[in-house]
Amino acid sequence: MAGFTAPPDNAEPAAGQMIEADGWFPGINTNAVRARIRIGDGAVTEARLAEAVIAAMLAGIKALAAWRSAHAEAGLAGLADVSDATLAGENMAEVIWRRILIYYAAAELMDTHTDVSATDDILDREDEKRLTADSYRRKAYEAVSDLRGLGPAGEPDLGRNVVELI
Repeated sequence: MAGFTAPPDNAEPAAGQMIEADGWFPGINTNAVRARIRIGDGAVTEARLAEAVIAAMLAGIKALAAWRSAHAEAGLAGLADVSDATLAGENMAEVIWRRILIYYAAAELMDTHTDVSATDDILDREDEKRLTADSYRRKAYEAVSDLRGLGPAGEPDLGRNVVELI
């Protein structure tokens, strides 16, 4: 049975674009996100990816607003000042921030990337995509908690769960 197949995409990968955050949080290049998530087998355009990264930044900045304000009021000029620790040669706080952006962007793309199909299989794939989007979102929440757990240099790591007894 003959089928339709697309030839491999031999085009040079796009240079990506730098999406800047608010100045306190660093920006990220869309290629860094594209290299770490695989959605739609190359069907995600640069414009859609940039929008997903912007949505990820909005979600991350909102989730960390009070935390960021407390650190800024303590005199920290940017995210890199939150921790002296490094991982793979990079500031640990910035590594965690990048994970927040990547996972929120992946969840956004999975939620909005729909299939076109002439069969009932599309319903099964859509359910699977929702579960995958939820998994990406959960990983983003975990990364947000990890970043909230980092205090200024010299302060102990609070961990993912902080509970206040009333």
